[in-house]
Amino acid sequence: MKRTLMAMLVGVVISLPALAEDDLKTKAENQLKKVLGPAVEVTEILSLGKDQVFEVMLMDGGLMHMTPDMNFIIHQNALYEITDSGLQNISDMRMSVRRAQEMASIPDSDTVVFKAKGEEKAVINVFTDIDCGYCQKLHREVEGINEYGITVRYLAFPRAGVADQQGDVTEAFRKINYVWCQKDRSEAMTEMKAAQADLSQAYSRVRGGSSQEAMAEFDKQRTQMGKMLSAEQCSSPVAAQYQLGRAIGVSGTPAMVTTEGALIPGYMKAEDLAKRLGVL
Repeated sequence: MKRTLMAMLVGVVISLPALAEDDLKTKAENQLKKVLGPAVEVTEILSLGKDQVFEVMLMDGGLMHMTPDMNFIIHQNALYEITDSGLQNISDMRMSVRRAQEMASIPDSDTVVFKAKGEEKAVINVFTDIDCGYCQKLHREVEGINEYGITVRYLAFPRAGVADQQGDVTEAFRKINYVWCQKDRSEAMTEMKAAQADLSQAYSRVRGGSSQEAMAEFDKQRTQMGKMLSAEQCSSPVAAQYQLGRAIGVSGTPAMVTTEGALIPGYMKAEDLAKRLGVL
């Protein structure tokens, strides 16, 4: 009985005749070379789900799944189409529609806005965090971004989450919520990010040496941050925006979402962003 069951299981996985398997390997390899380069080599292909999908193993150890016509790839929970112009992320295209709808539904009053200078040529929605070094770096580019006619709308994404394992609000949440609680949010955003940058630099100097001067500067910056965080907290859309970010594919900061719903992860210089958005 055990031998019969084992034979059945093997038959499910290795259900392809040798010649058919070789043909499929060649077809899959040729398709993958179009989008992944000539060095791609398929070492094994297995039929799963009664030929509804094929598991493709590559020489470099990579593993992906392909549809029977070999025109679509399923990789890391996303569906891609192999086209003459490269891989098209079908899953992300569907998500782009949702992102665009979500961004359009959020009023400026729920964001921190830095308006374009002169004619507005584009709008970028930026999920941001206070502790994030690249968020601080991007914020120093905002004036230049505005000069290119691009409005920046900040949304909150405290990377440490809203609450810790004990149910207490995280410091990351308190820092960004401080911004949303101020009358002039734009000024508060600049103030908070500058304060965090100064605190991080002071901490780095302390770690690099234990001079009294470095310790004094660190204590000064930590006290300044403490005063800001002791300010009265308020009800804000920060938690909701954090959850929204996670729902639409934001996994790190900064993460920029265009009005069309495209997700641009990471830091970009003002000029590069302007080119990416087609305003240059």
